[in-house]
Amino acid sequence: MSSPAQPSLPTISETNHLSLSEFTQVISLLFEPTALLTRRIYDSRPFESYDKLLDRASELIRDLSPLEQLEVVNAHPRIGEKTTNLSALSCMEQGTKSANEDQVMAKWAELNREYEAVYGFRFVVFVNGRSKESLFPIARERIAHGNKNRELATGLSEMVDIARDRVRKLQKTASKSQSPKI
Repeated sequence: MSSPAQPSLPTISETNHLSLSEFTQVISLLFEPTALLTRRIYDSRPFESYDKLLDRASELIRDLSPLEQLEVVNAHPRIGEKTTNLSALSCMEQGTKSANEDQVMAKWAELNREYEAVYGFRFVVFVNGRSKESLFPIARERIAHGNKNRELATGLSEMVDIARDRVRKLQKTASKSQSPKI
């Protein structure tokens, strides 16, 4: 099974001049598809850098109503969710299959159900190359603390961290592909 192709990220100057539909593709690459957040970021252009774009996104997320924040956090895929609409970056971030993949996926289905029963929204964590199994204790700890407002803020913050990591990786890939061959 082949892995999804690495998407590319336009320069910030190019991004500042994209149509809303093209801009949506860029923001969906960073945050997963969320029309609400995309429109707010689009209306805040231009940006000096992707760091500034993400700083503004973070501010915009904090300023959203609680219902709007739920919409944004629920745009993120569940860890371990088998779906055909995972973004290429989510597929890569959630890593390769382990020897006991079926058991790991079953455990994530259980943890996701438990988490969503407590909070009413999806569990979001910056995977950052860790295995799905290594995230079990984090999910359990976050389920146990039971503070919905704190947890929503944590999930949204994790989404911005994921977006920052995606920008870093995509820019690194772009600079490698543009560097002259010696």
